[in-house]
Amino acid sequence: MMRPVSDVDTLREELKARGYLSHGIERWFALDPWSSRAFWLELATVALKAATLIAAFGALPLTAVMLFRNYPLRALETLELFATYAAAWLALAFAFVVLVALILKVRPALPIDTPRALLAISLVASALLVAPVAAWWYAFDTSPPLPELATGVALMAVFFLVSTIVVSAALLSFSIYELRRVPAIHAKPRGVPMAIAAIVLIAMLFVPAYVDRDRVTAEPMVVTTPTSTRVALIAVDGLTYEILQSRPDLVRIAPRAARVPTLPADSTAERWASLGTGVRTDAHEVRAIEGIRFVGTTHILQRISHADFVLQHVAPALRIARREPLPPTVRRRDYVWEIVTARGLPGISVNWWATSDAKDGALQAVGPESVFTAAKGDALRVDATATSRFLALLDERKPRFATVYLPALDVVLNRLELDQSTKLAQSLRALEGLGNTIALVRARGYDVVLAGMPGDGQSGNAVIASTLPLQRATTAFDVAPTLLEILGFPLSNEMPGRSLLSERSEPRIDSYGNRTATTTAPQVNDEYYEQLKSLGYIR
Repeated sequence: MMRPVSDVDTLREELKARGYLSHGIERWFALDPWSSRAFWLELATVALKAATLIAAFGALPLTAVMLFRNYPLRALETLELFATYAAAWLALAFAFVVLVALILKVRPALPIDTPRALLAISLVASALLVAPVAAWWYAFDTSPPLPELATGVALMAVFFLVSTIVVSAALLSFSIYELRRVPAIHAKPRGVPMAIAAIVLIAMLFVPAYVDRDRVTAEPMVVTTPTSTRVALIAVDGLTYEILQSRPDLVRIAPRAARVPTLPADSTAERWASLGTGVRTDAHEVRAIEGIRFVGTTHILQRISHADFVLQHVAPALRIARREPLPPTVRRRDYVWEIVTARGLPGISVNWWATSDAKDGALQAVGPESVFTAAKGDALRVDATATSRFLALLDERKPRFATVYLPALDVVLNRLELDQSTKLAQSLRALEGLGNTIALVRARGYDVVLAGMPGDGQSGNAVIASTLPLQRATTAFDVAPTLLEILGFPLSNEMPGRSLLSERSEPRIDSYGNRTATTTAPQVNDEYYEQLKSLGYIR
């Protein structure tokens, strides 16, 4: 219900005390917008007050969801993420409130004179403000887990309620000269309680930053069993069990092939990081090929909504963030070859995601940045360059363990828009190159483990094949444990797969721990970024 007020000045003082109005707003409708500076000053003041509260609560669900999707983030990264979303909401809400005020100015017959009408219009306006959050959330690649869903829905509900109160207060401010009443919804002060609630909820966003501080884990005690086997892991993106069986030359070279389900993942990088590390995504933390890095931070946001215009376009344009491919520092777990070479066994790796050119003790690595840059946007040249460097390092270092990642088949089949004849010709060339590579590696005295998984959107099953007499694989997670046992290293409890070398159950250690490397990788060069775009990895 509404309480009548006889004196406009008394009404003005009462509303000012509740934080809704500033100087002279009750005379807003009597001012000429084109000749009165006070008109625009009062309009901007009220709109800014309303937009500030809307921005504070509007950024909360966005930031909370991003924390769930990109956990863990440090305090500075959380602050920059929240500030970016809040700034965008401030501009949007300010423009929204100003637009509503100008409509009321142009159509003075619209002032709200009943609580029901005020509430109805406020609810519709709040729904329009909440709708972009729902659309943004829906545009992620994967559905939210239950904790994220509960938190996001709760914060969106809070945002909706706060928006309803704030918008109705602003509407009341703009129509008070004609109305001369205070609706019951604003009978008590709201500004201070809402400001306190915003501060508390924002502070809670920073709790995860202090729960996980990348604690340094103790180096695990590892007892190894010396072996003389020399083994090479050849990983082929886009190679399925069905494609392998259609190639007699590949079946002849690697006759022991098993059809296995492909690993669930949002991206190529995530899928192959799971295979190479032997652990699930939540342990290795590789989720995407491209992400967003805020200026002055080391973390990269990998899971971003396709509808996130602010992070993908506005922030890079303002140079407060940068879009870049996956940096080597993103991983929280070592690849299998990094585990064994850190303990003195010589090894090489070529072209694996989230690695860089490095010579570190017994390991020499060639990262994808130099390989893709040298290929100049030619998918087959990516494989040729990677293979050439791989074979050269085999001859030079003669390591016990070697691995190469070949992505050309996936690029040709799934990423480039090619006509069917060109796609067939190039895919056949990629498979011929794979057969030659396996033969050349075998000629150098290495047993081969061949791993293939379908690319994004590609049908078919993953395949694990080998020249070794292995047990039949049941999951691509079996690759890492198998390689560890071949080289005489224990498996870890973090690895869901099993060794295919034998049926007996070997003792496991708890974990190989977080990566010991703490240095920040340099920013990737723009040419590498453009090569990834030209090959269809980045849209």
